[in-house]
Amino acid sequence: MMQTVEAEINVDGTVTLLEPVRVKIKTRALVTVLENGDSSCQGNARQMLKFLQNNRLPAEARRSAEEMEAQILENRKWSI
Repeated sequence: MMQTVEAEINVDGTVTLLEPVRVKIKTRALVTVLENGDSSCQGNARQMLKFLQNNRLPAEARRSAEEMEAQILENRKWSI
């Protein structure tokens, strides 16, 4: 059975689980490292948001949700 539990990773790499986990035998695990939301972190998403805020599309280039959905459906026809 797969479980997800919250944990903290210290700067030395040690992992501390924040809730109890019970396993019957030695078990493998996957660890996903999450951003803390620290403003000093400059990941790709933060850079992209800043770029988009500073480089708005001109009004004539913007499309409605319906127009975008129609374009997506049209593109799907060609990708099959």
